[in-house]
Amino acid sequence: MTFRVTLWFSPPPSPSVSGVWESGEIAERKFRSWVGTHGSHPSAVIELAEETASGRRPVVTWTRDGGEARVRRV
Repeated sequence: MTFRVTLWFSPPPSPSVSGVWESGEIAERKFRSWVGTHGSHPSAVIELAEETASGRRPVVTWTRDGGEARVRRV
């Protein structure tokens, strides 16, 4: 299992950046870092997701208007 943090600007298609880590703890720190540096942008969406052989499962997302929405624990 790996963890992917993705930052994009809505609506798609739009610029995006992502990174992949094997440690959920490190990915969570990167997610928090990106929220701190980009979370105030009105169209920024930041997502931390688990990636497995069976697909991608969101863990937590951030938008300026909605704040943090946690789906599951890392």
